[in-house]
Amino acid sequence: MLVVGHSYLGGMILINFIKEVLNMTERKAVHYGQVEIIPGITCDAYVLDDGTAVLSERGTAELLGMKHASLQSMAVTGVPKTLKPFVDKGLTMAVTLVEVTAKGSPYEGRKITIYDSNFVESLMCAYAMAIGHNVLQKNQMHIGRRCVLLQSALVRTVLESAIKEACGMPAKIQETAQKHYTDIVELMKESGLKCSVDGDIAIKTDITDFLDIPQSTLNSFLSKHRSKIEPIKLERATIQAIGSKAGRMNGYCLKDVGTIALGMDSVIGIKLKEKMFGSVSSLAKFETKGEIEWQKVLGKVFAGFGFHHNYTLNGYRVDFYVEELNLICECNGYDNHIHYNQTQEKEREEYLNKNYRVVRFHHLTDLETLVNGILHAQVGTVVKLYDASHVYSDSSQSAALSAQ
Repeated sequence: MLVVGHSYLGGMILINFIKEVLNMTERKAVHYGQVEIIPGITCDAYVLDDGTAVLSERGTAELLGMKHASLQSMAVTGVPKTLKPFVDKGLTMAVTLVEVTAKGSPYEGRKITIYDSNFVESLMCAYAMAIGHNVLQKNQMHIGRRCVLLQSALVRTVLESAIKEACGMPAKIQETAQKHYTDIVELMKESGLKCSVDGDIAIKTDITDFLDIPQSTLNSFLSKHRSKIEPIKLERATIQAIGSKAGRMNGYCLKDVGTIALGMDSVIGIKLKEKMFGSVSSLAKFETKGEIEWQKVLGKVFAGFGFHHNYTLNGYRVDFYVEELNLICECNGYDNHIHYNQTQEKEREEYLNKNYRVVRFHHLTDLETLVNGILHAQVGTVVKLYDASHVYSDSSQSAALSAQ
């Protein structure tokens, strides 16, 4: 009995110790707000007590155009098979719970599931690359398209905001993001949208005729987004003025019609997106086909090693990283990314060169040359397997080994 008592006591001490450790390390959501990158779709956003920017689980699903249940399922089953070639092995779907202490949050005093901005960006990038390589399943295509458009809008937002900030003007980041996601009104009018009420309020038949969809499809979309899209109750005189005998009728402002058009994968909706952002398939290929092919090759070369793709080291993203060799390989990372912010790039280069063996190569470099470069790599130098004066030339299919 004494042994049992000691075992019980020891177990309780261990349990209390674990609880204390968990309490010490548990993060709290201390600031709350709603972010609206896509007009009409607001997502609960938080900042944790360590400064991490996060979205709620439901907010993440809303932003990416996923069903909430689908994202919850991924937390159990992991990253979908179609996305695995495009995400780093270190990306985990493990659920993170935080206690909400932020004033104004509907979940104040409760625990919620959150995803940080790095995770959301990684998942967005994976879907965008997957649609660019035509590997998404039919029920994933709408998510891929949404992610491509979000990436384009956010890149434009960062560029415009950085320019305005440099010129001493207010950036207004959220408004800029919305603007770049949808300057949609003029495009819809140019594409044939007719509004029955005063030229700027559409009724359901206006929308279904424009998008060439059945009314049941529109009704389903409106029902799903009823908290985001508010119909305008038309007066009896207005209904009669447009030649209708209906007793009641709703209208929709142009902003809401734009949300409907961008939220549906109708033929017209897709054409509108392409007019705004270019071809989805071309936008999705932010990473070259060559880099994806090298991911497969290097994955086999470094089988059994801690091999990572799109890996983050101290806040800096690198193409490929091999833990045991302390090795970084960057595909098409020419001359310290000369088109990026040079101050930030200098800091990045100094950190990587000081702590890692770095090899940069052209995507057409042959495997033997790359292996030779890896063998020559040392901390403090950068092995370049390309000719910097010809890297943008179509005829650049080989390069000499040089060290910086």
